[in-house]
Amino acid sequence: MSQCSLCGGEILDRSDSRYCVHCHATFHRSCIIDHFYRNKYCPVCNKKMSLLFMRFGEPPQSTTKKRSLPHEIRKPKWPQLERRTEVPVFDIDIPTGPLKRTDKYIPKARGKRQFKLPKKLPTKFIGIIFILAIIGAGAYYGRGYLPTGSGTQEEQPSASPWTVEWTYPLEGITDLAASSEGIVVGSRQGLVIFAVDGSVLWQKEGEITDVDMKGSIIAATNRGYIELYTVEGKELMRYGEGVSDSVSLSNLQIAAAGSSQGGITFVDTDGNVLQIIETGPVSSVSFSQNSEMTAYRQEGTVYVLDILGDVMYAFDDQGSAENRITLLSRGRVFTQAGQNAFLYDGETDSVLWSAEVGTCVAGLAVSDDEETFGVCGQKAALYNSSGQEIYTLPKGSCGRIAFVNQDVVVSDSNTVYFLHYTQPTSTSPEEESEKQPEESGEPGEPGEEPTAEPGAYQDWFTWYQSFLSTEGSSATYLIEVKEGETVSTMEINFKIEGKEERTIIESFTIIIKTQESELSSTFKRWIGPDGTCLKAEMTIDSTSTAIDCSKTTIQGVDLREILTFADKVSYVGQEEVTVARGTFMCQKLEYDTGDGVITLWISDGMPPIKVTLQQGERLITMSLE
Repeated sequence: MSQCSLCGGEILDRSDSRYCVHCHATFHRSCIIDHFYRNKYCPVCNKKMSLLFMRFGEPPQSTTKKRSLPHEIRKPKWPQLERRTEVPVFDIDIPTGPLKRTDKYIPKARGKRQFKLPKKLPTKFIGIIFILAIIGAGAYYGRGYLPTGSGTQEEQPSASPWTVEWTYPLEGITDLAASSEGIVVGSRQGLVIFAVDGSVLWQKEGEITDVDMKGSIIAATNRGYIELYTVEGKELMRYGEGVSDSVSLSNLQIAAAGSSQGGITFVDTDGNVLQIIETGPVSSVSFSQNSEMTAYRQEGTVYVLDILGDVMYAFDDQGSAENRITLLSRGRVFTQAGQNAFLYDGETDSVLWSAEVGTCVAGLAVSDDEETFGVCGQKAALYNSSGQEIYTLPKGSCGRIAFVNQDVVVSDSNTVYFLHYTQPTSTSPEEESEKQPEESGEPGEPGEEPTAEPGAYQDWFTWYQSFLSTEGSSATYLIEVKEGETVSTMEINFKIEGKEERTIIESFTIIIKTQESELSSTFKRWIGPDGTCLKAEMTIDSTSTAIDCSKTTIQGVDLREILTFADKVSYVGQEEVTVARGTFMCQKLEYDTGDGVITLWISDGMPPIKVTLQQGERLITMSLE
């Protein structure tokens, strides 16, 4: 039972009640209609509204969650701290304050000069020295080494595997984000959306402070408002009161908006407010990869919240409000404080590693598998999970950074660079000379069969990768599924249909023959540059239906997934195998998947000759036709 905020009387019937969507104050229907004849503002919150914005019935329960403070705010222990501040040394008190001198400095008399300089140097001698200095400096800077023969020319650095695919000039870049669907860049001039190949999909004017992207959904803060779009340019919703400065998007398509006046608001793609958490001024907010945790920065303190919005832990890194944060799945936080970017583990309350980024505000990024970390400070570099620098990128400085599968997008203040990663394949002359005796070998004795060393099959995996990337590649397999006494057979036709930009399209036609009829179905997969399935569809009787990529395996065997076995298989030996295609001398490899054992028979220049999958009593056999 509620009361009318105008007359103070009780509201007995819900159909006779109205409430304000802003302050949730309740009114009699007759009272609020009489009020609107004189004033179009809510009598309680004084916000302009009309009867169209009034709701009837009882107001909903407040979604605002009171701020819960942690019991303590930690201070991370940096690895480079001196041990003497932690461990006592032989029970000796070590002074920590400034030292005071107890004695007075007594200057000593200077000794007399042992030799005398000439009162005046010869003019010709000074001229000769000056000319020689000019010649030496010019030779040093012009050739890279002194022409006297005493110096050596510096070795040229090895070629970088990163190449600049395309660039785009844009003044005042503030943030960027990317996914396999595209790239979004925010600036003081507005929002620009790119395809992975660098073509501009669409633009919008505005003043962008923060952007994020998950799949085909884009989130941006535009003049304090949260805006959600699709990668095609369709606006999904616009929310806020002009005070939101940061935004993060989860894989569940939920946006978290941090307000400069305090508070975090969670909204869905329809603009419905799911939860409001009371906080202080929020300058940066981040979802974890699994969307189960949220982190935000309030000046020099970082808070990590669980899925219910309660504080799990907080730590004080003495960073500034401009420093970005990135939350990982296990509750680890990748952030910047001062001139260092570091990875903090909340479970152990320790800094796992740190890297120097310089004096600028660096852009931070983490790959989808959380194994590679990107930093765009004074220089742009990539680090592994242990903090070791693995690559220095040729572009990017004091800007933003994001991962696009295996590629990277970086920026400086006025240019966006797309860097493509090319797997190095060249070997040094020493390695080639070491491999040559093994490949050539000495003439064997009569009747002696050549044996392949474990690891020699790696060349086949390299060839098989090119086979799966070449348009027109095809293979036909006869599949036999045996489970107990039940045996069923089918035929699979595999083919690389073509390419769309950097996406490979492959098809599988499944033919099941019975005594009465022949059933066939076809499914297609779109494979990204990193080898993952982007989407799939099945066609039955000329009707196409979208399906999940996990359902496109052939009785649990995926011909493309075999590429991932290269570093995991165990070499069994050589074996002669006879299939419908012919008889081949093959290398036999085994791989334990956890729920079964996959056995491969491979031969140079051919797709897998034979594949078996043993899962308990169930045996699947694929043989090449």
